[in-house]
Amino acid sequence: MQRRELLKAMAAAGLLPSAGLLSAPAHAAVTRYEGPVYIVLFAEGGWDVTSLCDPKDGLIRPPGSNADVRINQWSATQSIQSANGISYAPVADNGSLFTNHGAKMMVINGLDAQTNAHSASVRHVFSGRFADGYPAVTALAAAQHGAGLPLAFLSNGGYRETAGLTNFSLMQDPSSLGNLINTNATPWGPTQFQRPEQLSTVQAYRQARLDRLQARQALTERLKQSAQFLEQSAAGRDQLSSLNEFMPETLASTTDIDGNWFPLLRQIQLVLVSAAAGLTVAADVVHWGFDTHANHDADHGVALRNLAAGIDYIWTEAAAMDALHSTNLVSRLRVVVASDFSRTPWYNDGNGKDHWPIGSAILMQDGGFSQSVVGATTATHDALGLNANFEAQPEGQGAIITPAHFQRLLRHWSGTDTANFSTLFPLDDSGLDLRSLV
Repeated sequence: MQRRELLKAMAAAGLLPSAGLLSAPAHAAVTRYEGPVYIVLFAEGGWDVTSLCDPKDGLIRPPGSNADVRINQWSATQSIQSANGISYAPVADNGSLFTNHGAKMMVINGLDAQTNAHSASVRHVFSGRFADGYPAVTALAAAQHGAGLPLAFLSNGGYRETAGLTNFSLMQDPSSLGNLINTNATPWGPTQFQRPEQLSTVQAYRQARLDRLQARQALTERLKQSAQFLEQSAAGRDQLSSLNEFMPETLASTTDIDGNWFPLLRQIQLVLVSAAAGLTVAADVVHWGFDTHANHDADHGVALRNLAAGIDYIWTEAAAMDALHSTNLVSRLRVVVASDFSRTPWYNDGNGKDHWPIGSAILMQDGGFSQSVVGATTATHDALGLNANFEAQPEGQGAIITPAHFQRLLRHWSGTDTANFSTLFPLDDSGLDLRSLV
């Protein structure tokens, strides 16, 4: 095979890694991953944290208005509640969420995205930098802990920039898993493309070709690495058969209780199956419906209710897999729940809420954290600065939590706060170090 042909073939298959990505020797066995599993749940569109984990029940005077109005309509008849040390708004299924899972949480309030623009905010919050090119923490975790794994980083959308450190796999449909597991099966019936003896011969010739390619003296180091990556991918494909052991007979529904499209549970289920099989280090899952510029209370209530259902499903499904397969998933899960930004602390003329840069994030792990809530906002939902002990300061004092602070924390939590990654992707996180929180 000519060098140009090899490059074309590998590029078409998405198999050309960045320089330095691969370090394992040829013929390296793919091993089962049994470390922490990092899941980022992206609440796409900008959730209203004043009706979730940073509740506000006071009055505010919107810009251009001469009258005070309620920040949230629910506050006319209901009051702020608390569970497991976390204050929450008494709407949707927040009560069950914080009662059942609040002990696993650390809520970070007063996270300043510093923009109201969706795309810029998503990049900033989930990478720590406004500009393009910085990797998601899920990509960092997959690159750091998942070398050689066939599904190290599963993506369902959200922010999934890899910066060339790893590859992500789109895994939203269980039929895709079936195609990967049973590559010799035809899609039109219980038949095979090749007889077993023919398939064995093809695989033997394929391996011999790769061996000859890697043995060529004239081959550049980059092409040797690419050929090696192709070989490891084949080995990983063989390991995909272990998914059969963990795939449930019944797949999660893709509609909510009202019959609306709701694929979050299916996304989570497939991530947990792959993690239980030892094939996945990190994943993103996505829930939509939060960009409520009109009809805010009703639409956001549905979005929050389904978000609570998704978070609950992560932990209950992981526990069920533990009971059935002894996978220790519950103790291994590290969950991040975050959004673009938040919503204005007032309603617009269409009973909606527009974009507001001050938001929140939730971290979850079995056993919880030393602090249940970090960060604070004013009664009208502006961020307050913190001192070195994470105590809220008077307005204008202390350091406000930025996405760079947040991402440095996540890098530390995920074991990716390394000298190499810090050099390649430095974060401007001066003034506040959150790493001791995890």
